[in-house]
Amino acid sequence: MVGYWDKDLRNRMANDAYVEFFGKTPQELRGMHIREVLGPDLYEKSRPYIEGALTGERQLFDREIVTPSGKVRFTQASYIPDLVEGEVRGFFALVTDISERRLIEEEVEHSRTRLAEAERLARLGSWEWDLTTSRMACSDGLFRIYGISAEDFGGTYEPGGSKYVHPDDRAAVETEMRGALENGTPIDFEFRIIRPDGRVRRLHSRAELIADAEGKPLRLTGTAQDVTEVRAAAEVLHQTATDLGRRAAELHRFPDRAPANELDKLLTPRQVEILGLIAEGLSNADISSRLYLSESTVKWHIRKTLRALGVSNRAQAVARYLSASPG
Repeated sequence: MVGYWDKDLRNRMANDAYVEFFGKTPQELRGMHIREVLGPDLYEKSRPYIEGALTGERQLFDREIVTPSGKVRFTQASYIPDLVEGEVRGFFALVTDISERRLIEEEVEHSRTRLAEAERLARLGSWEWDLTTSRMACSDGLFRIYGISAEDFGGTYEPGGSKYVHPDDRAAVETEMRGALENGTPIDFEFRIIRPDGRVRRLHSRAELIADAEGKPLRLTGTAQDVTEVRAAAEVLHQTATDLGRRAAELHRFPDRAPANELDKLLTPRQVEILGLIAEGLSNADISSRLYLSESTVKWHIRKTLRALGVSNRAQAVARYLSASPG
């Protein structure tokens, strides 16, 4: 819509687009006060911008308009003062229907919200490394996995791997990245990171190289999923299955033989190992790092150990361990 309103807020010119919005022809609009066109509610919302234009300042704002037919439209309005020798004689009103753009923006935001929720539930994050600028864009889900904010991240990928990658895994990460860049080999492997809070997490990463028509690498895009708990659970299940198989074999072969050590009878090898580390004075975090287990898995083993030994605390468990040790 294009119109002109004088300093008394009377219409002096309007194009045909006003018919679609307000159901009035340019001829009907001429001489009408802007309040009559907008209606009292919309006029009050627009009045600060109208008054600003009449003081000689250009106005730009978005506005939701309900047409006479009841249809909601989103618009962007620009009020341009008509200055003649320093005097404001009125203002031009340029109003653009941005309903379609607004709907697209809302859908994009809705999709972004759904993606963020899906990443949170799946403990998943995504990233894209622009090879022409070395800039790396990461999703909120990836920052959540690494335990950092977007401000903490420098926005670039450094050769040799991220500082958050576990030192023992940096060479493997760099080998995977180099293979993808040089040969186009898809990335599909696991590695560990150390968060700023000291927690070690295991990630499963997948990525593919994107190249132009001539085969020149453009960017590397991929995902990373936190699989720490999944791998820990698998390790526990595997250990449990191994222990059960071993005990079943021993019972089958030596049904009347008593175990050589009291702890061997009550605890699994992993639990004996953890109890020994506790006896050495290691904390749960130290044991987690030493055995490459999550702290939650270590705590699970300790609870099972206390229950199996019939004791209430770690000190009593260590005493049982030391008394049962040879020599």
